[in-house]
Amino acid sequence: MNLWERSTAVLAALLILAAADTLPGRAQNTAGLTGIVYDSTSMGPLAGARVGVIGTNSATESGQDGRFTLDSIIAGTHWVSFFHPRLQELGVSPPSRQVTFQGGETITVELAVPSETTLLAGWCVIEQSGPGYGAVSGIVTDSLTGVPMPGALVTLEPVATSRFGVGIGRPTEVNTDDSGYYRICNVPAEREMNLQPHFGRSSGRTVVISVGAGLGQIQDLEMLVSAEGTLSGYVEDFASGEPILGASITVAGTQGLVLTDQEGRFIIDDLPPGRHLVTTDHIAFEQRTDSVTIFSEEVVDIEVRLAVEALEIDGLVVTARTRFGRTSLLNDAKRADFISREEIDALLPRTTATVDLLRNVQAPGLRIREISTVDPVTGVPRPGLCIEVSRRSGGQGCAPAAVFINDVPVPYPEQAIIDMDPNFIDRIEVLNPVDASFRFGTIAGNGAIVIYTR
Repeated sequence: MNLWERSTAVLAALLILAAADTLPGRAQNTAGLTGIVYDSTSMGPLAGARVGVIGTNSATESGQDGRFTLDSIIAGTHWVSFFHPRLQELGVSPPSRQVTFQGGETITVELAVPSETTLLAGWCVIEQSGPGYGAVSGIVTDSLTGVPMPGALVTLEPVATSRFGVGIGRPTEVNTDDSGYYRICNVPAEREMNLQPHFGRSSGRTVVISVGAGLGQIQDLEMLVSAEGTLSGYVEDFASGEPILGASITVAGTQGLVLTDQEGRFIIDDLPPGRHLVTTDHIAFEQRTDSVTIFSEEVVDIEVRLAVEALEIDGLVVTARTRFGRTSLLNDAKRADFISREEIDALLPRTTATVDLLRNVQAPGLRIREISTVDPVTGVPRPGLCIEVSRRSGGQGCAPAAVFINDVPVPYPEQAIIDMDPNFIDRIEVLNPVDASFRFGTIAGNGAIVIYTR
């Protein structure tokens, strides 16, 4: 017999005993009970909970809003409890409250499924090494698709205590389960700790946490695994083969709408990985909808043929697929993620700084922001740069890309960009986080700026 069945049987037995004790003609004072049952794990009311006053024959179920009402409760002190399958799912015993009922009064109570932090702290008690520890748990998901990531590695280590990045204590590592859930019970209490997810050669952003002794904290984490893709293409007249100007291209589920240019070409950026329905429409042709699958960090080039009326013609043709590399499928300079010496020479009359050269590299996700930093030696604030390579919004803080000169990493990326003389540069290449990690390892987990000298 499982927990739910045992709990239900106990409640039924107690109510039967209470009913037997309530004999006709026996004088007694009665009271009322009203309240709400709340599920703290989902932050909402709990419908269908069986609420009972132990020692009496009073029981009812909570409504859709979690509320319940009982009357004719025998005056005295009783335990009020509730049962629901949700308690069985969480593996916890039915919570109870002791209430004193006075004849003629109506008591209001709030009953609740324990919160996730309370459950976490309770689960971790037997695993903790002593009283000076807290606990943390959560779900690791892909930041773009929101899909939970089983088998991801989560590390917990003290925040660095010096400018050399050296912390105190050994890091703790756990893996997520099949649902992407992780739990760390031995978190040193009242200390700032770095919490970070990893998957393969990719890493998510670090979150700094601090947990009190004997307490729990829920901290979901995001991995930068999937990244947006790009759809480019060519629209032509099925009969003549001529490019179609002004055809509208839309992708279902997105806000994007673009028109084809004079050459019949178009580009749609920032599409999440997966299968997409692409609709091509023009006033002079029959509308058509096609399906295309785009993978993470991929450019897909397609060819769409329109006819003046619905015909049995071939669907769209995928003409090429590529990861973001040196040039785009369209050979369009706007989409290049590198800058050559010839392009540098053309820019030098207008700029004398390497950072300005970078601003002319139209790589997906490349952002350059001016920020204020603190000198690690003097502690004095000074202006600085944040150079990121991510196809997501920057948000708070800075996740700087690594900088390599002739494939050798430099220790102070920001200063290297500021100090580099453009006249000595042969070319600059920008790598997204995935490609940079494959090429240089975890040191380039936030992307890379690769500079080659003449």
